[in-house]
Amino acid sequence: MEIPAHLHFKMPPEWANHSCCWMQWPTDNFPSDVTSSWSNFDVDKGRISWAEVANTISQFEDLKMIVHPDNITSAKKLLSHRVKIFNLPINDAWARDSGAIFLLNNEQKLGGVDSDFNCWGYKTDFELDDQVANFMIKSSGAKYFKNNMVLEGGSIHVDGQGTMLTTEQCLLHENRNPELTKSEIEDNLKKTFGVTNIIWLKHGTDEGTDGHIDNVACFSAPGTVIAMTCNDKHDPYYDRLNENLEVLRTSIDSSGNRLKVIELEMSYKRIIPKDDEPCSYINFYIANNAIVLPIFNDKKADENAKQIIQAEFPNRKLICLDGTQILLGGGGVHCITQQQPRSQNG
Repeated sequence: MEIPAHLHFKMPPEWANHSCCWMQWPTDNFPSDVTSSWSNFDVDKGRISWAEVANTISQFEDLKMIVHPDNITSAKKLLSHRVKIFNLPINDAWARDSGAIFLLNNEQKLGGVDSDFNCWGYKTDFELDDQVANFMIKSSGAKYFKNNMVLEGGSIHVDGQGTMLTTEQCLLHENRNPELTKSEIEDNLKKTFGVTNIIWLKHGTDEGTDGHIDNVACFSAPGTVIAMTCNDKHDPYYDRLNENLEVLRTSIDSSGNRLKVIELEMSYKRIIPKDDEPCSYINFYIANNAIVLPIFNDKKADENAKQIIQAEFPNRKLICLDGTQILLGGGGVHCITQQQPRSQNG
């Protein structure tokens, strides 16, 4: 089996130029039993939010939407003419996790990684979604790489210079790769994504994915991390987020330099009924010349997030969309999108 890093392929940062963005359209049977919190999702309202994200991104880069054959009518009704629809039977709508993770080599040739997908630890049906990555790779003309390890795109983040962020809560969970040690998982990540330095945070914030990194921390530039923080000692996430923050403050990047940590205070508003999962402003999408940021009708926290994200990406247009329905479905803007970097073939 070919190893991407041995062929000089690596995962580029998300702010690199994109060829397109991939998404998946919510199906009629959108899983509502992954966790108790997801049972609050209304598929019709959700589709409106998915369409808002897709139509917005399509103003800045090509948008490719994978749609179950039974749901073509609803997709065409809500999606812009700029969005290209691909017909494929799917279970769910989280392209970040079930989709391919794209790579580039030194000659800017495109590669695609197809990791094993088990629906965040066998939480619901996933057999159709396990085919999505292969479909995306073939459709894009990328070189195919199979990764025989369970991995979702939302569980990793890279700076493009050799450093990766992830969480122990997710990648070391017994429902992912129980046969592998932490060292073996690191070895796989380095060989598959071309990184040399992995920073392990302890915790995520969501039950559904077992703590994906894309809710709590992301790179905004090489050596710079935006991190969700909590200043309320009575909040259930205070200890966990501050433990993450301490790890980041004491970590170095692949060049041996201390990380610059940008603190983004969480919203203390809870949207999901009977659930303490916080809203995440970290879960945004970097498009060509734009940032698509979820906000949550929390004036003070929303404004703070807007200022911090805009300051980190001053040359990109900041577009804010209501993230409520996507959160009720189990994620954020980043969770429902997957970038394909621009390659020598476009």
